[in-house]
Amino acid sequence: MGDGDGSEEEDGSSATDLSDEEDDENEEEDNQDDGTQEDDRAELRRIMAEEQKTVAATISQAAKADAEKGRAVKTQRTTFDSLLNTRIRLQKALIATNTFPVVNEEPTERSSSNTAEETIRAAQTAAFTLWSSLTSLRESLTPTPTGQKRKRPSFTLSTPTSSLWTHMQSQEAASLPHRNTVLEKWSAKARGATTLPLARRLNNTATSQTIVDVLAEQLSNPTRLIARTRTPRSCAPLQASRRLPESADIYDDADFYGLLLKELLEQRAADSVVAAAVNIDVAAGLQMRREAKTRKNVDTKASKGRKLQYTVHEKLQNFMAPQERGSWGERQVDELFGALLGRRMGLGEDAEMEDGDGDAEEEDVVEAGLKLFRN
Repeated sequence: MGDGDGSEEEDGSSATDLSDEEDDENEEEDNQDDGTQEDDRAELRRIMAEEQKTVAATISQAAKADAEKGRAVKTQRTTFDSLLNTRIRLQKALIATNTFPVVNEEPTERSSSNTAEETIRAAQTAAFTLWSSLTSLRESLTPTPTGQKRKRPSFTLSTPTSSLWTHMQSQEAASLPHRNTVLEKWSAKARGATTLPLARRLNNTATSQTIVDVLAEQLSNPTRLIARTRTPRSCAPLQASRRLPESADIYDDADFYGLLLKELLEQRAADSVVAAAVNIDVAAGLQMRREAKTRKNVDTKASKGRKLQYTVHEKLQNFMAPQERGSWGERQVDELFGALLGRRMGLGEDAEMEDGDGDAEEEDVVEAGLKLFRN
């Protein structure tokens, strides 16, 4: 019996040990699963945090890019406005230059006009300074090829006009490719797909005319453009009053100047409309806030029918009383002539009074007869 009991105790202890080991293994597995889940959650939080950072960085970059575009557009509009303002200020000078009379002076008279020569020399100096500034500006805007150095030729007042013109032509030829590239790029971005006709949108082979092609077509006939600038109009009022067909001594760009002024007026009108709309929105918002804050004036005694509620109608406008269009009777004719001749027309009241008196007398006789029977 003792051996059997010992074996049973050993079997029970071994079974208990096995169950404890299984419990420990299960706990370890649970702990491992919990640790794995915690690691997965941590990894998921890290991924979400990185995505949030990426989205925030993308949004901030897009906002910065939009802000840069807005500042660039604002700078461009400011530059255009300053150039247009300069052209407007030059209008009086251009008119004065075009109205200079052509005076054929004798050599003896020219030698005595020192003041005129000084004025002409000062004008030449100012014009050359302006030309130098414009040339430097064009050179700074024109990109320089990589590996090449830009040569800046020096010019003075004694430089021939032909040399200045040759330098301007070389500048124009150097800046033409870059200018065409920029024009085509921004023209394609500004022109939407909806502006194209349906046939061109369906037919991919059909090519639309670019802004460079339009400019080349407009500049294809320089003789006509030069003739237009020599025709006196608003910039040459003296020649226009004399009805001169053309003069080589004037420069009149009334067409281009008129387009600039038209664009300026349209822009100012659009800005004023937008500003008015903004002011209206702000005023409406302030009014709504003011009405929300103020207490409404409510008559507490007007409930339960204690006060009569009514609405006043608007006054009648353009109202005319009806007129009788029928023919007059004998009575109306008698009244008219009676009023004209001063006669007083009766209304038949006397006859009614006499009829009333007769009826009263008959009633008295009947009453007297009845009194005999009453007594």
